[in-house]
Amino acid sequence: MFNAKVERLMLGEVEELWDTVAIAMYPSRQAMIEMMQSDAYQAIHHHREAGLAGQLNIETTDAVGLWLGATGFKMGKPD
Repeated sequence: MFNAKVERLMLGEVEELWDTVAIAMYPSRQAMIEMMQSDAYQAIHHHREAGLAGQLNIETTDAVGLWLGATGFKMGKPD
């Protein structure tokens, strides 16, 4: 999970700058779907919706780069 405060937009255009961005990684698309359909998630989902003015969910695959895992920074795919 990555979370950061937004300071400024460096490239592109938006009507209103977001306050925060978050990146979450799931082991698979199916794992994310199962989480979103779980009873526990559905029980608290209204809090999530109430706290968000908007959102974009962008699916990516084959992530590589510099990752901070339990043992520190490393190059390659995430754990």
